[in-house]
Amino acid sequence: MKKAWVGLASFITLLVLLAACGGQNAASSVDPKVTASTLNTVSEQLQKIQQPLALAGFPVEPVGAPLSGGVAPLDTASWNCDEVQVTGNLTDVDRDNIPVDATYNGKCTWSYTSAGGSVNGSWEFKNMEVKDPNDSDPDAGISVTGSIVYTISASDSGTITWTWNFDKHSFVKNGATYNFDYEGSWEVSSDGGTFSFNYTLIGTWAPDDASDPWGDGVLNVTSGSFSGSCDSGSWNVSFTITNAHYSGGRIISGSASFTGTDCDGNSASISVTWSADQVCINGNCYPN
Repeated sequence: MKKAWVGLASFITLLVLLAACGGQNAASSVDPKVTASTLNTVSEQLQKIQQPLALAGFPVEPVGAPLSGGVAPLDTASWNCDEVQVTGNLTDVDRDNIPVDATYNGKCTWSYTSAGGSVNGSWEFKNMEVKDPNDSDPDAGISVTGSIVYTISASDSGTITWTWNFDKHSFVKNGATYNFDYEGSWEVSSDGGTFSFNYTLIGTWAPDDASDPWGDGVLNVTSGSFSGSCDSGSWNVSFTITNAHYSGGRIISGSASFTGTDCDGNSASISVTWSADQVCINGNCYPN
């Protein structure tokens, strides 16, 4: 079962894409470095409940974003980025760095040479559609579809290609709560073969205080699943989280259940309950 939970722990729902301000409907070109300041904003929109998700059993770690520093992610690498092709509506009335509805296509390449050999790669985003569900509210959330393709080639170890498909990534305000729906897949190809990873995470976040939406609140995951391939077959994990109340950096009430099968066909189930004083895992309790 260890392999299955390792796969679960490696889930990353952090998003890397480009967005820009201003309104236009025809195709246009934008310097990628101009859009660098928006990368963190867009990523944060999909990471605002990262800590309660991590405490509930699966960390949502940010993905290293090329251009997030505005020039180069690696001091020793030189980036060569073509202009970003943009279509749609880049209007951003609420100034949250999320356009009304825009689609981005672009590619960056990089290379690095040292005494030990050379490394080069690329970072390409394809049909990345970014939407603001309510351009009059900077806390309204975001909706994203598209794909990102990373490649890296080393003179002594071959080429790796990682494709990340965002079938649906949304985090959208709905009255006093937020609905989230993350559905997508990874595919990693190298000389050693091709491996895949699929995920679904659907649920709600209800802030305790509407004036502080990213503070304390209640997390529910109504449909969660992860699955992937491995040398000997495949693994899968399914789970739900019910009324997990995040408060003061802890989960103080609620429950979760996880069921999975590892690459060798071994199955296991885990149930978790939280209270202010303890966390119980399959009936074994520990101080909270």
